[in-house]
Amino acid sequence: MRFHRAKALAITIFLLGSSWSAFPQERRSPEEPRGSLAEVRDQRRALLLVFKLGILDASNEDRSIIDQVLKADPVPKGRNQWVYGQLAKKLNSYIRKYKSLTPAQELSDADYVIYFNLIEYRRILNSLYPYGEIFVIVKGSSETQKPPRVIWRGRKILWAGDAIGDFIKELRNVRGES
Repeated sequence: MRFHRAKALAITIFLLGSSWSAFPQERRSPEEPRGSLAEVRDQRRALLLVFKLGILDASNEDRSIIDQVLKADPVPKGRNQWVYGQLAKKLNSYIRKYKSLTPAQELSDADYVIYFNLIEYRRILNSLYPYGEIFVIVKGSSETQKPPRVIWRGRKILWAGDAIGDFIKELRNVRGES
């Protein structure tokens, strides 16, 4: 008797599940709009920043990010140095190959900022992997009267190496580098 009830329940769940998929459902694009790097196509000097963002104002997340990035010390400290080194290694490889990007030492020297927001470290097989989000922020200018703004962001929270790889891939596409 129990076997028949369990079998009937399984069939009912299967039928409900398959009929549910017949109804139209909201589909999300796997990749939300991330902006474009076209604005930095011809700009060469970039500043790399890595730190853990503090409290965010959810009503204006971009403004909170920009405020903290503009106040940040460009020299990484503590564990952030290791993450910075991982990101810089990939950027340096890109710089050596294409020679279309140069590192800036200070915010005043940079045309734009590549910011990695360190969210967490994950331990996998006795190794630490930094995860976070990557943003590209252009500085404002008084001539064009444009305020500083986030023009591009990574598609999701990623391992640092994958996040910078996505940025480099997008930059190469915008610049037409093969």
